[in-house]
Amino acid sequence: MRKLIADRYHLPVFINNDANCFALGEFYFGKGRGSDSMIGLTIGTGLGSGIIINKKLYPGKHGGAGEFGMIDYLDKYVEYYASGQFFQNVYQVDGQAVFKKAEEGDREAMKMYEEMGAHLGNAIKMVLYALDVELIVLGGSVRKAWPYFNTSMWRQIKTLAFQKAKENVRIEISELENSGILGAAALYYDVHS
Repeated sequence: MRKLIADRYHLPVFINNDANCFALGEFYFGKGRGSDSMIGLTIGTGLGSGIIINKKLYPGKHGGAGEFGMIDYLDKYVEYYASGQFFQNVYQVDGQAVFKKAEEGDREAMKMYEEMGAHLGNAIKMVLYALDVELIVLGGSVRKAWPYFNTSMWRQIKTLAFQKAKENVRIEISELENSGILGAAALYYDVHS
């Protein structure tokens, strides 16, 4: 595909996945500005991630680096529990409906978010054990529910064995509307910087 587009328009063409583009968008234009190492976690229908190490995107040799959502976890895999699909997978309820109920103060909905947050905290621990980064930026649709899951998420992160990593890591919520699109444009910067 890259060659077809490049040949047709006579321009350099870069192709990457949405999570890597999200991470690059945050690194160049969002919460990641000024960091050396960060992870962009997209929490939506799955759990995707993009890795920035030494100010460069690290996609791995075959483009599969950072697929933390696919790691075996409990009886399934990480993204089964630590994504927007958690609500359907575990409780057979729609995630948007749970968010609406949480917004209305429904205790059961908030408990579901606390449970999902604990799983997300365990996922972040895996990330930190693998890559001791300074910053994790959360994106995707579930980020809007941050007030309902951040306490239980942090409770799990605080059980990390490495004291300095858990004390110094920053976790931020993306405020950009189009991180992935901005990051796709920034693929050029990543290759040429």
